[in-house]
Amino acid sequence: MFETLTITLREGIEAALVIGIILAYLGKTNKPEMKKYVYAGMIAAIAGSLATAVAIQMLMAEWSEFMEGLMFFIAAFFLATMLFWMHRTSKHIRQDIEQGVESAFSKWQALGVLALTFFMIFREGAEIVLFLSATVKEASPFIALEGAAGLILAVLFGYLFIKGSMKMNLGRFFKITGMMLAVIIFQLIVGGIHEWSEVGIINLSQTGMAIIGPLVKESASIVFTGIMLSFLVLLFVMVPWKHINTEGIEGIEKRKALAAVRKERNRKITTGIVAAFLILAFVSAQISALPQGVDPKPEKISVTGEEVRIPVASAADGDLHKYICDAQNHPADCPMHGSDGRADVRILAIQKTDGGVAVAYDACALCGAAGYVQEGDLLICKRCGAPIDPNTIDLGGGCNPIVLPYIVEGNEIVIKTEDIGEKADLFKN
Repeated sequence: MFETLTITLREGIEAALVIGIILAYLGKTNKPEMKKYVYAGMIAAIAGSLATAVAIQMLMAEWSEFMEGLMFFIAAFFLATMLFWMHRTSKHIRQDIEQGVESAFSKWQALGVLALTFFMIFREGAEIVLFLSATVKEASPFIALEGAAGLILAVLFGYLFIKGSMKMNLGRFFKITGMMLAVIIFQLIVGGIHEWSEVGIINLSQTGMAIIGPLVKESASIVFTGIMLSFLVLLFVMVPWKHINTEGIEGIEKRKALAAVRKERNRKITTGIVAAFLILAFVSAQISALPQGVDPKPEKISVTGEEVRIPVASAADGDLHKYICDAQNHPADCPMHGSDGRADVRILAIQKTDGGVAVAYDACALCGAAGYVQEGDLLICKRCGAPIDPNTIDLGGGCNPIVLPYIVEGNEIVIKTEDIGEKADLFKN
């Protein structure tokens, strides 16, 4: 939440700065006839960004799991390079762009101005497209509203900037939004690592997933939203949008100007304090409202000979069921308790949409024996929050439950204790 607003606002303001500076320079050098090529370059850049979005979506349709992780990393890379570039050039961005315009005009004239505008605006559009491709799983009115709000504010900024009525401290603005981008880059990298670990490109240990997992859960996303909102409040408080001039005036006029400055500062501080409490309340309420999922109490099952039998009917109601060994009725060397007898294997079972029952360990190769809860028709990993379709439980891989061999005989699910013991040590206390 609000990452889309941040990206579209920041990238939009950079694009508005570029267009504003180019147009202002053309006006200053008495070349107003070149302005139409600036607008043409801008329109071409927008079209190119949209074409890039379509191409990325086509690629992601073919290699969705791999491409999701790749988009995370590509978006993080481009945002990081943009952040580094702005850090280096924010103090003399006007001079750099004006020199670029002069060089383009002297060599290629109209074509040079069009090309310069196109590539500088296309870069901003491509970064927005890459970010949205990496983070937005499905379109929603809220995401569209965020993006539109960011772009509208950026266009408003560009209009006021070109008209000369906005005196904003750009250095401070880019410093604060730079910190916001750093948070987004961190989220992208963490998301990319998690996605690629699910498809086996990155091999994370269970310790690594214990660190990464909580950072990709919905609760972490809400905390990051609170951080982003806090930066927006800081942006409002720290960036002087309204310039009050106190230089060159004396007497009562200066006292009035100083009083206006104090009033503006106090108003912003008060607004910031109130906003901070509201953000804290918002984050707390959102986390409290998250579905906790149903984690059923494990049912005890007995070991008979070298196998375990579970009635199919006990897991055929659409709900998640878990099973553990009945310690009062099991062999001394029961494989369900691991190599040293300190483990306590949990088995899960749930009905699939075809009416059959899927059985697996209540653990995955990535997150270990953290286990799963049920939210609606899905299983949710308790460590990283990955949603699992019950119809895919038998497939294993990624954050899916570890496959456990079983057969169905009549009305019973039959599992060999030898097979159960293969992964028993994952459940050591």
